[in-house]
Amino acid sequence: MNMETFTPPMLEQSTFLHKNIRFLRKQIGLSQEELALSIGLNRGNIASYENGSAEPKVCNLLRISNLFKVSICDLAKRDLSEDNNFRAKVAFDAITSALPENTCLDALTLEAQDLQKMIEGLSTCSRLKINQLRDNAPSEYRLIISNLEEMSNTARILSERYLFLLQHINCKDKTDHPSNKGC
Repeated sequence: MNMETFTPPMLEQSTFLHKNIRFLRKQIGLSQEELALSIGLNRGNIASYENGSAEPKVCNLLRISNLFKVSICDLAKRDLSEDNNFRAKVAFDAITSALPENTCLDALTLEAQDLQKMIEGLSTCSRLKINQLRDNAPSEYRLIISNLEEMSNTARILSERYLFLLQHINCKDKTDHPSNKGC
């Protein structure tokens, strides 16, 4: 009797798992150590997962997917770093996850106002220094000065737009609730 040994077909490798773990960890601003502590592992485990030399056990994979609020299937099979919608969602979740729901927009608005004040302060200091240097600056520095002024202007415009957007969202959010009128 001819006995052939059965060799099961190779299971498809989870090609994006290591890349997605690193991407998601960095998106929410965790170190490998912090991620490890939050799911009950050590930094070496996370490093091994991220460099692809090891794959997490199912229970650890569940913890990772729960922490990042992503399905195991997406974690393993989709390149999440290439999905712009997913990246935006992760960034928003990271910003808002630590805040109670009703204070999220208010806290972001206060942060935007602080950022706007900081940009204005830096711009004022830069303008004073630029005015001192402008006449005496060598020609190669004039381009740097011009770029600095442009960057300062751009930062100011972006912070104003960000603040406007937050205020608009906050106003819309308040009008969507019957108890909040006045926006």
